[in-house]
Amino acid sequence: MPERTTQNAQTLLSPRVPRDTEHERYHPELEEELKECLFCLKRNEMMFDMEVDTDLIEQRIYERQALLCRYRYLLARARELGLHTVLTRYQPMGG
Repeated sequence: MPERTTQNAQTLLSPRVPRDTEHERYHPELEEELKECLFCLKRNEMMFDMEVDTDLIEQRIYERQALLCRYRYLLARARELGLHTVLTRYQPMGG
């Protein structure tokens, strides 16, 4: 009986209650990178709409492709870590 008390004292949860460990795996730096990436994508879209020079339009297109690659990488990393909260907050963007 003392062993069970010790086990419950360590987890503070009943053994019948499934333990949500997502908060223990949480990586705030990953969430910050996702926020920054989305901000850069929005800024890139805005700048693309304002460009008139063909070289700068091309630059915005390449920049968008690079940002989308980074975004997909960060989402895959969040999936790999099982960070469901982060994944639901930063849904994949269309197109």
